[in-house]
Order: sequence, then C-alpha cells, then structure tokens
Amino acid sequence: MEIPSHNRFSAANQDLRGLLRRAARFANGNGTATERDVATLAVRLVCLAPEIGDASRGETLDAQLRNEIAEYVTNFRALQRAVEKVRDVMMASRVQLETETRDFERLLGWAHTGQQAR
Repeated sequence: MEIPSHNRFSAANQDLRGLLRRAARFANGNGTATERDVATLAVRLVCLAPEIGDASRGETLDAQLRNEIAEYVTNFRALQRAVEKVRDVMMASRVQLETETRDFERLLGWAHTGQQAR
C-alpha cells in the first residue's frame, strides 16, 4: 500500500473519531447528529471495507499503515458501541415524546369538551 492508502485510513480515522465524539455528546444529551453525518460516514466505511480486507491480508504493510488500520479497527468497534448507546437514547426520547404527545392530545380533548359544555 502506498501513501494514498495512508491518507484514506488517516481521514477515515479522523471521521470516526469525530463521529465518536458527537455520538458521546448526543448520548449525554449535549449534541445532535444529522442524517447527512451518518450518510457521509456510511459512504466512507463502505469505500474502505474492501481495502481493509486487502490490507489485512497483505504481507508488506509498513508500520504506519498497520497502525492506521489498527486504529481504524479500534475506532470502528467503539463506533459500534456508541451507535448502540445513541439508539437507546433515541428510543427513550421517542417514548417520552409519544407520551407527551398523548398527554397533550388528552388535554386538548378535555379543553374542547369543556368549551362545548358552555
């Protein structure tokens, strides 16, 4: 693998680190994530998947590229855990929003019923 591979893995690792930071903030209630963020990461992951497989089977990887690949694998595993946390937070938020919506609709119904009784 040559320098472009180093650059691609380095950029992918930078993206993963950024997404991990954002996922942690989101899971703690201090951040947001957009569909575009997820789509951008998905494209990078899909594009690098074959290269990771090829690199892991390669016999002549230099130390820098081996380090980039190792960091990528570590970041990817951390991302899997972070996505689970984000999913849990999103599900909890969804349940809370649905509950609040039902409560609000119930209040509107009572208010409407009260106005009709007058």
